[in-house]
Amino acid sequence: MLLSYITCQNLPQFDSLGTFTVVICWLISIRLISLTSFSTKTLLTFQTFLLKTLWMCFPILPRKTAQNQWPIIYSIILIIIKLLINHWIYRWMTKCEMGVSYQGIFMFYLLLITISYVIEIEMIFVRILTLDKYTLESFTNFPIFSTSLREFWGRRYNRIMHTIFKESIFEPIRLEFSSSTIGALTTFIINGLLHVHIVLGSFDDKSSLFPTFMFFLLHGIACSIETKMKIQLPKYVGWIITFIFLLITSPLVVKPFLDKRFIMLNPPLFFDVEWIPKLPPPNFCP
Repeated sequence: MLLSYITCQNLPQFDSLGTFTVVICWLISIRLISLTSFSTKTLLTFQTFLLKTLWMCFPILPRKTAQNQWPIIYSIILIIIKLLINHWIYRWMTKCEMGVSYQGIFMFYLLLITISYVIEIEMIFVRILTLDKYTLESFTNFPIFSTSLREFWGRRYNRIMHTIFKESIFEPIRLEFSSSTIGALTTFIINGLLHVHIVLGSFDDKSSLFPTFMFFLLHGIACSIETKMKIQLPKYVGWIITFIFLLITSPLVVKPFLDKRFIMLNPPLFFDVEWIPKLPPPNFCP
């Protein structure tokens, strides 16, 4: 964690680049600790070690093993749709100055999910340059369709961070203690500490540190309970319960981002490009 401490000093507040720097430093630190502490039985070449350490910066995968891969033309159409929706929501949120409300939280998540067009543009270039043999790990896989918290965190939301956490924390801890519950709770605790660092470094908001950590601890406990449950709920019931729980707990982690107007201070990529169509925001605030 020394890397995170040294490189994340005096970062600009309320800045998306500073937040991204904190995340990258944490993920590299987590990967380094895993490779040097938990992978001692497997001898890695320097090239493999370097690629694994920096994978989160260049999350390249063979296309055959990647999930959520559409034909290139469909991916381009999806990028355009996400970009237009993302810019539209940004203009709407800027106009309405939304606070911490369920409407504001919903808009925040929609903005966060559609910002994946940035990674997907890079994905298209990788697929074209490698003749569709390689791609990038997708940022999300339609998290709106999640029917459980485990599906939301494990297969649909922020897949790049999920891959790092699974390979570097969950699997080593699970094997060490022969317990998926301990592995899952440890993973969520580390994720909570990462976001606590984001809140402290990006907002200097000490009052939000404990609520932010509790959000991830509660979700870790909820995912562990889901694992132990023997009841198979209908998919629509699971979907309803999942998103009710997300909405109820989200103010714990979203509050500083909305209170400090983080979204408004960081326009999305290509927002000021003149030739991109601009959908007018509604004349009312949700």
